[in-house]
Amino acid sequence: MIGTSSGLKRFVLLGALVACVVLLSSCTGTAERSGGVTTGAQLREAQARVDKLYAGTHTRPPADSPKPAAGKNLWVISYGQSFVSSATTAAAAEKAAETLGWRVTVVDAKFNPATALDGIRQAVAAGADALFTIYWDCSAVKAGLIAARQAGVVTVANEAQDCEGKPLYDHVVSYNPGFYDGNDGGFLGYLRGWAAALADYTIVKTEGKAKAIVFSQTDTVSSRVAYDGYVDQLAACAGCEVVSTVEYVGSEVGPALQQKAEQALLQHPDANALTVSGDANLTGGVIAALKSSGRYGKIVIAGGEGSAATIPLMRSYPSWWGFSNLPISWEGWAAVDAINRIFNSGTPAAKSGIGYQIVDKEHNTPPGDEAVAYKDGEPIDFASLYRQVWSTAP
Repeated sequence: MIGTSSGLKRFVLLGALVACVVLLSSCTGTAERSGGVTTGAQLREAQARVDKLYAGTHTRPPADSPKPAAGKNLWVISYGQSFVSSATTAAAAEKAAETLGWRVTVVDAKFNPATALDGIRQAVAAGADALFTIYWDCSAVKAGLIAARQAGVVTVANEAQDCEGKPLYDHVVSYNPGFYDGNDGGFLGYLRGWAAALADYTIVKTEGKAKAIVFSQTDTVSSRVAYDGYVDQLAACAGCEVVSTVEYVGSEVGPALQQKAEQALLQHPDANALTVSGDANLTGGVIAALKSSGRYGKIVIAGGEGSAATIPLMRSYPSWWGFSNLPISWEGWAAVDAINRIFNSGTPAAKSGIGYQIVDKEHNTPPGDEAVAYKDGEPIDFASLYRQVWSTAP
């Protein structure tokens, strides 16, 4: 229910945003304009890539495994448990580790590197055998990783950049190579392609006339790489442009991000598309901003991984909304599988099986509330496949 007080708050907020526009000219990033016209060939090429993405490039996880290591103690350092993607990944890793009979402790770092670092130090002091850090670049927690290495603790990460020169992670979750430039299966190449897929979706669904608002989280390497992947791919569309870049950090997810999103929507009434890298950012401000600005259902959304927090919203969204499906639960299982392999042989699997796939209301829509990875039209039940291979390991 919206009462007088809520309406007044909205009026005051919009007034403040108008003042921001008048006094500061721009409170968000500058536009990147193309000034061209999308050719039929460009549109056909984008459609061909999107068709491949609907089919998907996921494959099943490794079909063999060493015997599960017994009695291990795993600590999971979550980027933030209020961040749906991080919490989902942590829960999946916990379930996978418990399948192996391991003890699990989950630390909520609450987007704070100091808290993450303290969690790693606690893990080392508690005699952890392994660490799984979620979204923490090596540079942010370097001192903790050095201490973990000195103590012989296995360290695995997902969606994180290792330290330059002397890597400190034993493994970063890997992916299937793709068909975009630089898609070698490594972390950075995968994320560039992941975001490029969203750009192609934007091109197709706006018929080569995208005026996009791009949300860029600046405090993680993964988000910055995703931003570059989207913007570079959108540049292949001569009639498309980025009208605004909205920069934010993880701790702003919530009211602060909503305010920035409302500001960008107010400044750019001609915007017909937006992209956001993570589900938590969509549910943590962007969706609310679309509703409060009256733009909900009037803008193509290209973004998110397809978690239980967003799939139900996508189903009823009046316009197009496409996810570049990143099976975040699969990342948790893949991380535990890598840790077990390191315990046994020191060599993680070369690739997890995670690839690319676009999900929208007409393609790959899951039966439940979380996006499912499909191969040849059949869902990949990665959790059952991991359980099977672990239980039958020699």
